[in-house]
Amino acid sequence: MRFFRVSCTRLSFSFFYFTMAEPSNPHSTSTENPEPSSPVAAEEEAEVNAPGKNLPVLKWSRSSFETLMRDIQMPPEYGAIYPQEGDTVGDAPAGYVTMFADFFRDCNLRLTLTVFVAKVLEWYKLHISQLSPFGMIRVRNFEYTFRALGIEPIVGDFRRFYQLSVSMGFYSFRQQDHTPKLMVPPKGMTKWKTKFFFVLAASITEKLQFRNVTEPIITENISVPKADTVDWFPDLRIIGWVRLDNRQQWVLRMILGRMSSNARPVVREKGGDEAPLWRMFCPDFKGEVVTTCL
Repeated sequence: MRFFRVSCTRLSFSFFYFTMAEPSNPHSTSTENPEPSSPVAAEEEAEVNAPGKNLPVLKWSRSSFETLMRDIQMPPEYGAIYPQEGDTVGDAPAGYVTMFADFFRDCNLRLTLTVFVAKVLEWYKLHISQLSPFGMIRVRNFEYTFRALGIEPIVGDFRRFYQLSVSMGFYSFRQQDHTPKLMVPPKGMTKWKTKFFFVLAASITEKLQFRNVTEPIITENISVPKADTVDWFPDLRIIGWVRLDNRQQWVLRMILGRMSSNARPVVREKGGDEAPLWRMFCPDFKGEVVTTCL
């Protein structure tokens, strides 16, 4: 079966929408036959210091933090705060959780979590602070790829493409063998453990749990996606990594919005015709995301 690759360019719009997460048991695939295995190494994190006594300390400026908060329009009720000098990712105050700046910059994360992100964390028994940006960027790329194509993203299909991995105490996902490569992470995600901040634990409404790093990782054994195993395969377009702004995430239903209930975002071509969401990612797209009233 043939794949259509859509090369990505940076797009620029701006606004806000998100879907309150209500975790439930993820979709399961009838063809799976998991077996325990030793923890799988995450290649991108191999050079990172082990957590514990030798965690790197904070190393990004307060002004960079404040700029990020403005750019992503972080709601004030989430209580995002800049750490104190000398803090590490393990020093979140009582009632707060650690977030990495790259989650919100390159990984396109916004709060609150979408149902899909919450279900991924729930399925793998991960707390969000245990997932590296290399893992988060794959989760969000999968979500916007499927939403852009009008396919509901579910954990069962995510598992067709990715295998949970762990290195130095943080979790990521590696590509499953014989599956189409959906994306390559940007090279700019370096020293991510030194660029973090804290948010109120109450802003993560899902009841996430911390996974013990000594717990064996289940090796996934799920059928490779193809035309005779999944009905969406013929529609799949590979949409690589791109940094999305708030309006783009709003139209993709990947963040919550604070706007009139009778407003909806749509993608329009340059001439004004409404277009499918995946057109945003095409190199020849000259249109925009606009707001219309129902």
